[in-house]
Formats: sequence, structure tokens, C-alpha cells
Amino acid sequence: MADKHKVGTAITAVLLGGTVVAGALVGQNTNANSLQPKAVAALQSAGLTGIDVSFKGREAYLNGQDATTDQLAQAKQVVENIYGVRWAKTSGGTSGATSGTTSPAATATTAEPSAPPTETMTPPPPPTPVEPSTPTPSETATPSAPPTPSAPPSTPASGLTADQVNQINSTVIAFGSGVYTLDATATQKLDTIVPLLAQSSVNVKIDGYVSLPHPAGRETTDSQRRAQAVADYLVSKGIDASRLTVVGDGSANPVGDNATAAGQTANQRATLTVS
Repeated sequence: MADKHKVGTAITAVLLGGTVVAGALVGQNTNANSLQPKAVAALQSAGLTGIDVSFKGREAYLNGQDATTDQLAQAKQVVENIYGVRWAKTSGGTSGATSGTTSPAATATTAEPSAPPTETMTPPPPPTPVEPSTPTPSETATPSAPPTPSAPPSTPASGLTADQVNQINSTVIAFGSGVYTLDATATQKLDTIVPLLAQSSVNVKIDGYVSLPHPAGRETTDSQRRAQAVADYLVSKGIDASRLTVVGDGSANPVGDNATAAGQTANQRATLTVS
């Protein structure tokens, strides 16, 4: 009777262990399956196309063979802002790539020794002295004019490069539920683009958003409050308010599923677009 009890206990332990492992694998797949579409939507909203994203559990892997390293860095920041993502790793990128070099083995050639000159038995005749001739004016070397310095590279009319415009357009300011003021993370993000706005003449459209559900009749007003908080901070840093357009978009253009807490967090945001 005791032996039967031990066998039953061992079988129960094996079944419980298998259930725990299976549950962990299902949870990992669930995280990857739920985070994948959110990451794709967030990258598209930030204007970062051509960057592939995949997940292993809550870890994101970004690959952009045709993207610049700045765009990959921006994509990493966008994905890590998604609720539930532990971290993101990047690969690929064109900026800073090391150009190909020719290996020493490919360039080095072994020179074969040339045959020794054939000795002549008859000494050469002595050179005939030649009187130096007076050069004619046409033979006199005329110093060439110094090269004309090339013109410096032109600066875009807006004062920003394409990468700098993309940096501004990919900036997403996150807000907590029911929050309409900027936290330290938000001000740090804005501080990175203030110098770009200060050196240029571009105008910027600021869109604010809320998640659902939201108190009836307040979607537009509250989303505009978030956009206005961003504009007020930029003005406090010296950016002319006439260059900023504030728009409250309510719950339009969601980047996450409002049926989940993570999706609601992703939708509570403000974005910037160079216009």
C-alpha cells in the first residue's frame, strides 16, 4: 500500500511540472504575440518604416538593413516605451558602416626578379657636349592659377537635414492615465529636439491623444491639453509659439488596443510633426 502511494505522488509531481513548463511557454508566446502588433503600429506612427521587429517573450529584436543608425536608435526608444517590453536590441543600419578594404593578401604581389642586364663588351662612346639653348618665350613655363576652392555644402532651406526632421517626427511624449502634465522622461525627450528647432525655421504640429474609455464629451479637450503641455514647454525653451500648432485628436489614430491596459497606455500620448 505504501509503494502505491509513492508511485501516485511521483506521477502527480511529473504532471504538475509539465503544467508549469507549458504555462510558461504559453505566457511567453502570449507576450510575443501581443507585443508584436503594438510595436509595428508604434513604429509606423513614428514614421519608421523598413525596420523589422520580432519578439522572444518580452524582448524585442529590431533589424533595419536600409535604416540609419539614428533611425534604429529612435526605433529602439519607441519600442521600449511600449508597456510590457523589457528591452529592445537593434541590428543592421547603414550609418557608420565600415567600408570594405582590400586585404593585404589580395593586394600584395611578389615581384619576380628581373633578368640581370646583358653586359656589352664595347664601351659606349663619350657623350657629345651640347651647348645649352636659350628657351623661347613660348617654352618658358607659366605658373598655373591656383585651384578655385569648392563651394561649401549647401544647407537645406529649413536648416534641418532629413535625419534631423525624422528625429523630430519620431518623438512621442507619453502620458499616464488622467495625466496632462509632462514628467521628467517627457522633458528629457523634448530637450533633445529643442536645439534642432532653435537652429531652424520649421513649423511643428503637435497632436494630442487620449485612450478609451474616456469621460464623455472630454476626449477632444483633454487630448488638446496634452498637446498644449508640449507646446508650453517648447515655448519656455525659447521656441516661438507662432511656429507651433496644437491639435486635440481625441481617441483617433490609436497605436494600441484600447481593450488592454498596455494598449491604453500607448494611446495616451502627444506626437510632433514638422510641417
